[in-house]
Amino acid sequence: MDLKKILLVEDEALIALAEGASLKRNGYEVVTVKSGLDAIEMAEKDSSLDLILMDIDLGEGMDGTEAAQCILKKRDIPILFLSNHSEAEIVDRTYQIGAYGYILKNAGETVLLASLRMAFKLHETHQRQLETEQALVNLQVYYDSVIRKAPISVYIVQDGKYVFVNEYGASLLGYPSPEGLLGTSVEDTIEPPYAFQADPVNPSQRFRIYRKDGRRIWMESISVHLEYQKRPATLVIGRDISDTVVVEEKLRKESSIYSSRSELLEYSFSHDVSQTLRKVIDLVCALTESSLGFFHLVNLNEEGAESVVLHAWSTDTIEKYCTMKGFAAHYPLDQAGVWADCARLMRPVIHNDYGAVEKRKGFPEGHPSLIRELTVPVIRGNRCVAILGVGNKAAFYNEEDIDVASRFSDLAWDIVARKTDEVSLQQSEKEQRSLLKELRHRTKNTFHQILSLASLQANQETEDRAKGALLDMRNRISVLAGLYEALQGEGSSRVSLESLIKRICSSLPVAFAFRGQQTLTYDAEPISMDSRSASAVGLILNELVTNAYKHAFPENRKGTIHVSLSRKENRAILTVEDTGVGFDPSIGERAEGGFGLELIDTLVNQLGATLEFQRTMGTRAMVTIPLRDY
Repeated sequence: MDLKKILLVEDEALIALAEGASLKRNGYEVVTVKSGLDAIEMAEKDSSLDLILMDIDLGEGMDGTEAAQCILKKRDIPILFLSNHSEAEIVDRTYQIGAYGYILKNAGETVLLASLRMAFKLHETHQRQLETEQALVNLQVYYDSVIRKAPISVYIVQDGKYVFVNEYGASLLGYPSPEGLLGTSVEDTIEPPYAFQADPVNPSQRFRIYRKDGRRIWMESISVHLEYQKRPATLVIGRDISDTVVVEEKLRKESSIYSSRSELLEYSFSHDVSQTLRKVIDLVCALTESSLGFFHLVNLNEEGAESVVLHAWSTDTIEKYCTMKGFAAHYPLDQAGVWADCARLMRPVIHNDYGAVEKRKGFPEGHPSLIRELTVPVIRGNRCVAILGVGNKAAFYNEEDIDVASRFSDLAWDIVARKTDEVSLQQSEKEQRSLLKELRHRTKNTFHQILSLASLQANQETEDRAKGALLDMRNRISVLAGLYEALQGEGSSRVSLESLIKRICSSLPVAFAFRGQQTLTYDAEPISMDSRSASAVGLILNELVTNAYKHAFPENRKGTIHVSLSRKENRAILTVEDTGVGFDPSIGERAEGGFGLELIDTLVNQLGATLEFQRTMGTRAMVTIPLRDY
């Protein structure tokens, strides 16, 4: 531990010697001088001194208090006075100087040492206090510099006026220096008048402020209450968010446009062209804050001349503003007014002061007055095909309005084109359906005419063989006619064999009604086939039943013919059996060069099927047909 160094100022040599010895004995380093001037000189020269023990009465010349004052002007060091005097006047003099104590010389060593320790302690405390105060001063200077130079606005408002403004805050409001804004009323700079209030829940607030040059910008701020110069005030810290607000507004508009376009597309699917165009114009008027709107077509005739077709107006235009009657809805483009300049120039046109536009034409009676207008062309194939226009917005039209109108005009035209194509397709489909219906009707009639002719010819034949051949042909055509009707009735390329068998088994008894003694029955499971295969099955069934009628019951004896259709795994089993005399397929028609069994064999091969005859109590023919994809 370093020894404390004391400067002892005493003009009495013996006293100085005794006091010095006492101090050294108690652990202090002592330097002794005998006059005030010497003390001043030593204090300036020796910076290692820790304390001065100063006698007040130093004989001739400068006394101790005067010397102390000179020393304290140049350095901060604790001074403890020694004196034989106890008068109040002398004590007060030392107090005013800032002494660390006053000791009577006859107080003794104990008091002296205690006073020294106290003086050192007081000085240390004083030094720490000075350091703290200096640190606070430095910090205040730092923060003051930071606040004044910070790239955010800082205001202190008191009694509704600015009493502190940093440089950025002043520049934000358009002032060259903070001093120019001081004393200005807050209400003069805010739109609308706004009271700064501290809000611990949601301190962030937005508002528009007036700049000195009249421009308005958006600010976001937080505010808190504080005390400024010992009076209540409000601290406001803010930043310019004008760019942010612009971006947010663009995003909001873009979202609104996207939503409106989606709404329009959905609307167009359930409404006609006129209703859809009215919806388009209403949406554009709403998005551009316009009170008038229209959408007109530009047609091209065979001679290549363009003409305007007045097509649709906004709801408000018709219901509130326009009272025109009997106006032309179709006229040449070159006769249209300046509203059609966009078609002639092939670009959007804005007339923000319509009254000052040259070459403008007058309005027909009942036409709404026009203050300003925006028109945009719809360009397809290097020419204008339509014009969308809006008018009488409260503010000037701008590029954003052009963008909105252009996007919706293009969408409107695409919708018109789509719906026009839809109408054309519907009309074409209607015509095709009508033609197909007529073809079906004629085909059906043709089948019936052929059947009628075959029946008439058969009835007029006297030779049995010719008559039978005509009736067989009639029955085969009847099968095909039934198949055709089945296809048209079911509306599919697949045919129900169950329905086909029912048709055949209902028509053949009529064809052989002249026999009158046989009964035809049937049962069938639900199986379907493509029309080509079904026609083969129908013809096979017709031939087998016809053969049974013709050969199983000689002399028109009584009997039964039964037809069945069943499914076995991936095969269909068609069975025709009778209770007649039996039929040998190796003779009969085949032996006579007949056509029936030859046709059956051909059709069976076409189907990839097999044919098997069984003779029991009559004849049983079984056709096994692979179903494949049926």
